[in-house]
Amino acid sequence: MENKLTQIVLLGGGYVSIWAYRSLIKKLSNEISSGNVRITVVCPEQYHFFHGWTAESLTCIIQDKNRMSPLADIFSRAALICGSACEIDHTANSVHVKMSDGSRRTLSYDHLLIGTGSYDSDQVEGINRYGYQIKSPAAYQQTKQAILSIVKQAAATNPADAVRLLHFTIAGNGFSGAELVTNIAEFVSILKKDYPSLQKVKATIRLVNSRNKVMDVLDPRFRKMRHYTEKIMLGYGIEIINNKKLCSITKDGAFLDDGTFLQSSMVISAIGQRRVVLKGTENMQRDNLNRLYTNRYLQLPGYTNIWGGGDACNVIHCKTTLACTPNALWAMKHGVYAGKNIASTIKQKPLHAFTYKGLGQCASLGIGKGMGELYGIEFTGWIAWIMRWFFFNYYMPSRKVMLSEIGDWMYLLFSGKRKDLCMQKKQDETIIESRLSPSMNLQHLTIT
Repeated sequence: MENKLTQIVLLGGGYVSIWAYRSLIKKLSNEISSGNVRITVVCPEQYHFFHGWTAESLTCIIQDKNRMSPLADIFSRAALICGSACEIDHTANSVHVKMSDGSRRTLSYDHLLIGTGSYDSDQVEGINRYGYQIKSPAAYQQTKQAILSIVKQAAATNPADAVRLLHFTIAGNGFSGAELVTNIAEFVSILKKDYPSLQKVKATIRLVNSRNKVMDVLDPRFRKMRHYTEKIMLGYGIEIINNKKLCSITKDGAFLDDGTFLQSSMVISAIGQRRVVLKGTENMQRDNLNRLYTNRYLQLPGYTNIWGGGDACNVIHCKTTLACTPNALWAMKHGVYAGKNIASTIKQKPLHAFTYKGLGQCASLGIGKGMGELYGIEFTGWIAWIMRWFFFNYYMPSRKVMLSEIGDWMYLLFSGKRKDLCMQKKQDETIIESRLSPSMNLQHLTIT
């Protein structure tokens, strides 16, 4: 008698699915090899984008390709489907997928993991038309190119217009906002050095913070981290606007909730997340942030074969009884436990309650300017920055990509230059030369 094939479907190619897959490979290696268990991964992207290095990629330290791990390599023993889940039919144990070419496909599952993550919030009026964001690959690229373009435009105009162009507004009261505003401030100052016309032009960079003070999202006991962050921001000349919310964005700047208008060439929002509600999940239990509730085994309540984790879900911290922080480390651990429990269910073994208590949190505020805490102990400056560097490299899903990324850091260390910025300059020079070559050749032929 043949064994029944068990189908496991993982939705999303992010941290939850990657670490769940690794747990499944570890626990079900024999079953997968024998063909009794099949894993299918559904993701609209072909790469995993390591968000830990977003600020460093945005500011051209790390080349984009060196934070992109191919999903085909990561999920080497799974079937990878390039598409987006559009409906879950939990009565038929099936998922309807919209493929990248527009066609539709239905997948059956015995176990389903929802690790679809989150997206940048689009609740601010004008954000999609005039604003900038960083979470999705397309939004990130648009933001990166806009920063470079604005500085180039400023260098090519008169001082008065240059001052007007170099106005940047970043909105966000958490780690993302702090990293963005400080790294952009550092980056703009570096970009200006390449243009003599900008040497005496001061860039205006603002942080709009809806809380009473910088990094007020931190536990009150982490005073050292908050004070250090504010000190670094003031050192960069960043204008901090507390107790104000971003209300709307126009082509000329941003309106705050008190009616204040901030003239800006660029408004970047890092003020929240949104979750996609898949058809078929409307009646599943959710919190006020639209996150799906899970029980302590990472199962969705009422569904013994549907699991979840990461930004898409509300997973309760075993110690605080509050929802786990929506960041990469927690998503990884959710994936580890979900994968173990799916394997345990298949093997008819007891499930493991989610008991991970956390490790810490950290941020880079520029080269050598780190802040973070490890098991409640605060660190700032170079030691925090180096700890973060080692931590992020350890958790990169591809060792091959990690080594290439470390090469970018070595380039910065030994040359003092940002590799991706050098590559951008070479591309610009090549484009200029290619535009000049035909006319120069034509002139040469005419004279001859």
